[in-house]
Amino acid sequence: MSTAMIDVDIPRFNQAVVAATVAVAFVFQLPWLVAATALLLAASRLLGPRAPLTLLYVRVIRPRLRPDGPSELEPAEPPRFAQAVGATVLGLATVAFLVGADVVGWALSLIVVVLAALAAATRICVGCLIYTKVISR
Repeated sequence: MSTAMIDVDIPRFNQAVVAATVAVAFVFQLPWLVAATALLLAASRLLGPRAPLTLLYVRVIRPRLRPDGPSELEPAEPPRFAQAVGATVLGLATVAFLVGADVVGWALSLIVVVLAALAAATRICVGCLIYTKVISR
């Protein structure tokens, strides 16, 4: 298990953006936006601190909200695992859209919306809990 630590607000910001973006995709029936969000999550997982949403938060948002730096740190691996799960589910939703199974695509997308919104609002990250309780053992 990695010992890398991150600002607890970075995953919350990412989760809020994912939830909002996929919710907008659902409301306006934009499957391409689900696919774009899947790619964004995959990039976040692969690029870590160099990911677009992380850079946006660190360079633009955090200096305005917390000019003294992070208020709390957490291990990086659980949120990164959750990103991989979210990217996978949104990737499956994209495949469902491509084969004409729109109901399945939107159902998978809405699962991501609910779980990402839950994590952003309450810090209850189901993917992180799975990682901590099952994967990292």
